[in-house]
Amino acid sequence: MVQIQFETEKQATKIMQIMIKRQACKDQLSHITYDEDRIITVLYTEKNMASIIQLIRDTFLTFIQEELLPQWLLKIVSEKFFYTEKHECDQIVDIALSILNENETTNEHFWNELQLKIYYGLVSIFERKVSFSFPSFLTFRMRGVMENLILFVEEAIDEYKMEQEYQSFIHTLRSHMMSVTPKIKQLHILHQYYFHFYTEKFSKIESVKLRQYIDRKLHTDYPIYLDSKVLAPLVSIAPNHVFIYSDEENHPLIVTIQRIFEERVRVLPHKMFKTKQLLATVKK
Repeated sequence: MVQIQFETEKQATKIMQIMIKRQACKDQLSHITYDEDRIITVLYTEKNMASIIQLIRDTFLTFIQEELLPQWLLKIVSEKFFYTEKHECDQIVDIALSILNENETTNEHFWNELQLKIYYGLVSIFERKVSFSFPSFLTFRMRGVMENLILFVEEAIDEYKMEQEYQSFIHTLRSHMMSVTPKIKQLHILHQYYFHFYTEKFSKIESVKLRQYIDRKLHTDYPIYLDSKVLAPLVSIAPNHVFIYSDEENHPLIVTIQRIFEERVRVLPHKMFKTKQLLATVKK
């Protein structure tokens, strides 16, 4: 027999719920009881010890992943990297969890190490039939895990900073675009390997002409890098309506244009360009 003492009743209840959700067989669950005093009792024999350990290992791993990992990451973010604003901490933790959970193949070493630490810890305990507390088990067996988590938090902070810079970039360009008088009211942009600009009447705007539209204030008032082929002329022209014809709606540059121009932009299927161009020609 092994008894596992938990920090709170809520914690013990959650562990039992996870075991049941894992659809453990009735034979396994019949050997595991919760006495409402933060203690889960496990009765086992040599014959079923391996399957019982596997069930508890998987349960602990799920509990750590769902309940404790966010807490550990938050602790690192606030205590090691000194972030205090709740919204910043929450965003960094969410990014770190995304890195850990969505790239499990990439982070296979981390998850394997965590699984092995739990497994061998339980084997040692069950072979000696020693009761233990869950917090103590974590403190002893999770050595090294926190150091690994720091690396994921560092990566998450880098991503968070990049996203903040990107949002500032978008805000700057949108503010500039909103502050100038449109040089062309309606633009059509054909995305076919490259981005080709057309006027309201579907006359192509050549590269030389596009560069002439670029507002030099973008470089003097806002010291940010802008490509001279798409964003710089587009923001400088500041059209009231932008129609983009593309079959790649999630193309990074198209997404950026959508975020800058918001309600001013529409993304249409690539094939619609020829149809609209033809109609414009007929109207001429």
